[in-house]
Amino acid sequence: MALTSSMNWGINLLISLTFLTVTELIGLSWVCFIYTIMSLASLAFVIMFIPETKGCSLEQISMELAKQKYVRTPLCGVSQRKEKLVPVELAKREKEQLY
Repeated sequence: MALTSSMNWGINLLISLTFLTVTELIGLSWVCFIYTIMSLASLAFVIMFIPETKGCSLEQISMELAKQKYVRTPLCGVSQRKEKLVPVELAKREKEQLY
């Protein structure tokens, strides 16, 4: 959450500092077009890669994310096994529910 908030503030600062200069260089229409393309790219990313969690408990979300074998952590670039990220008790409960 802190990373997301920091990125949001950073991007807002970048836009605030460059908007008038870029508008003078290429015009308001092109600036709005560029921001529209970036927004659509963000929407596509969310639709394709962010799972829906509405109405799910934390345990269900953890189990759903744990189904993938490996996760690539973008900050350090190290692959980890996701099973280590899910508490053992939850994994046992999930296996018991299947049988």
